[in-house]
Amino acid sequence: MKLRTKWLFLFLPGLCILSSVLHAEIVTEVGDDGTLTLESGKQVMLAGVQMDSEGISVLRVLARKQDLKFHLIANPASPGAKELAYAYLKAKYLRFPAKRNEIPDEQEVLINEFLVKTGAAKVVEGQDFRYKDKFLKAQKEAREKGEGIWSYEVS
Repeated sequence: MKLRTKWLFLFLPGLCILSSVLHAEIVTEVGDDGTLTLESGKQVMLAGVQMDSEGISVLRVLARKQDLKFHLIANPASPGAKELAYAYLKAKYLRFPAKRNEIPDEQEVLINEFLVKTGAAKVVEGQDFRYKDKFLKAQKEAREKGEGIWSYEVS
């Protein structure tokens, strides 16, 4: 019995840390600056990306009223500031050619990266974050293909 108590004591603190870092929540609103307002009232910004009004429109379509998973990566330095986060959307898709009555596959899509890949967002190059190299590679490919903002931006 004593051993069981020790395991619970050691396990619970780790569980608390994980739950505060990665959690699922419904997005109730996407602000004009790209701020995601969650059902709990918490406000977060997507880490590593900046969007114009068209990019924010794409984000609204992807995130509003959706149950997303969030990996919070930075606590705000000042009270009332927004936390930075990676947002994941569970997406369903069919492989083509699709077969009759085929069940769609599911995949978690990192919205931050998806926005960069489609040219709906640019990488914030002055910000340090975990996926910076991956995002910069996606941005370079989107620019070369003339995707989204890269179709009308003059270098």
